[in-house]
Amino acid sequence: MAWRRTGRLWLCGLLAGLSVASAGAQDPEGCLFCHRYRGLSRYDAQSDRVHLFFVDEHYWLRRLGPHARLACTDCHERSEVMVVPHKPVRKVDCTRTCHLSNPQGLAREFSHRAILEQLDDSAHAASKLWSARVSGEPLLEAGQSACLFCHDQPVFRDPGQILPRWTAVGTPALDRCDVCHSTMAPKDVAYALRHIAARLAPARPPVELAQTCAVCHSDPTFVQSTGLHDAVASYARSFHGKAVLLGDERAANCLSCHAGPTMQAHGILPPDDPRSSVHADRLATTCRSTACHPGADPRIARASVHLDLPAEPWRLEYVVAAFFVLLTTSAFVPWMTLTLLELLDRVIPRRRPIEAGDLALAERLLDDPQGRSLLVRYTPFQRVQHWYLAVMFIALAVIGLPQRYAEHDWAGALVQALGGLELARSVHHVCGVLLAAGLAFHVVYVLICFQRRRRQPDGSKLGVWATIQQMPMWLTLEDLKKTHALALYFLRLRARPPEFDRFSLKEKFGYMAVFWGTVLLGLTGALLWGEQVASHYISGRLLNIALIAHSDEAYLAVSYIGLLHIVDVTLAPHSFPLSAATLTGHTPAEVLALWHRGMLYRVARQLGIPLTEAARA
Repeated sequence: MAWRRTGRLWLCGLLAGLSVASAGAQDPEGCLFCHRYRGLSRYDAQSDRVHLFFVDEHYWLRRLGPHARLACTDCHERSEVMVVPHKPVRKVDCTRTCHLSNPQGLAREFSHRAILEQLDDSAHAASKLWSARVSGEPLLEAGQSACLFCHDQPVFRDPGQILPRWTAVGTPALDRCDVCHSTMAPKDVAYALRHIAARLAPARPPVELAQTCAVCHSDPTFVQSTGLHDAVASYARSFHGKAVLLGDERAANCLSCHAGPTMQAHGILPPDDPRSSVHADRLATTCRSTACHPGADPRIARASVHLDLPAEPWRLEYVVAAFFVLLTTSAFVPWMTLTLLELLDRVIPRRRPIEAGDLALAERLLDDPQGRSLLVRYTPFQRVQHWYLAVMFIALAVIGLPQRYAEHDWAGALVQALGGLELARSVHHVCGVLLAAGLAFHVVYVLICFQRRRRQPDGSKLGVWATIQQMPMWLTLEDLKKTHALALYFLRLRARPPEFDRFSLKEKFGYMAVFWGTVLLGLTGALLWGEQVASHYISGRLLNIALIAHSDEAYLAVSYIGLLHIVDVTLAPHSFPLSAATLTGHTPAEVLALWHRGMLYRVARQLGIPLTEAARA
């Protein structure tokens, strides 16, 4: 039986050799003849595991990583692997001394032992790594190299992500180098440049780096046994983490802070070590490095990257987040309930929802030129402001929501469709400035309208409070009382809805909510945008609060506008597919007679038209 197995192995090697003749020069030991096949594996009945022996030939042939120029026996014992079938193979020791040859054939010794010594002086000492338990078990098998706790097959990162001009230079520049370096001064220029470029940044992209750290730092067993918190989860919820999830290669990653700008990746120290880059005495310097926030005040270091709100229920940031949860619930639930009741009222229509007298009055006023002009609910100037606000709001929501929900696949796809995170943020900032300018313009407009309402026909001026109460969008106590009457109407406990004037209760509430939300979003957005300048005047903790407030208020605004306002004004039978009042300023007679009877009666009295008995009922 043994000779049959040996024969099959040699046959596989022969067939592989016929198909990869070009690989022979690159693989003088012939290992790829067998190991290039993905199915090469062995089942170990004792451990109930499958051992894979596949080696990607492209890694070697295309020089994809720093080990691509090594022979297999530079790491594996020659006596164990040079016979087929192989003898039992010991685990690879990454600290063994290698004898490397340069293009001129000169040999030199190389070893990763210095890296292991550096690691043993860090928070990730090999003894600590071996004692750690992930999902209750060791991460590696006994005898494996400690390097494999974090490193699998090392590959070069795309140089274009590290050196932006690499792609622009491209192959022609390398061909120019090879004119001399391929013969007269032999050197693999492409390999050397990729090797150098790979050392200018972490070996892994930020997302892969976080995933590597998450193997331990997000494992429940490890977190519980060490008393640490889920550092990767809290990082993913932070401003930096969300940027990384959306493809930003420049955002701070795990090594940006924990290795610092002057430390080695293998020399990460615990936060309580005075040498650590995240120690309380050095954290501000780390945050203010030239790669992160060079112009910031040291107080910016108080902004937490690993903010874990559930673990700190009495922290100010937790209170702010809880406030917005309460605000969202108290603002959204009542209006959602009213909207659903209104939808039910439309699905099950009443026998006579509109009084004949009210409908006749509305039609009569709309037929009269003067009455029609007085029944305009939105002036042309107001309609322009409304659509300006709508465009800015939609643009900000489309760009902002992916940044809140960065962990979802659709968020990354949408950001990439918008041209990448950097462009999306720039457009978001521009739209934010335009929205703030629109708000400032609207405030001036309101003040002008306020002064006009104060002037009385006899030349006197109305009081400030009395004028405020007469402003069309001002919520009064009477409006709040009408909420109860409106609910009774939808529950069929009242025959007619309350008398709303020019604007309904929902429109007034939406206006006040948008006004409040725009101010809050503008202020918090400005703080987050100019965090380096803001840090000279406020603590970094206020940046935490600004981020929470900005994100949660945006969620509330999108929920209200998207699920209540837009749905209500587009899907309602009397306004589908769009409310005519926002385009022409006019409202259909049926809507006026049902929802704006107060405006009808006021205009009728103004024109001296007597109200019918039905209209007075």
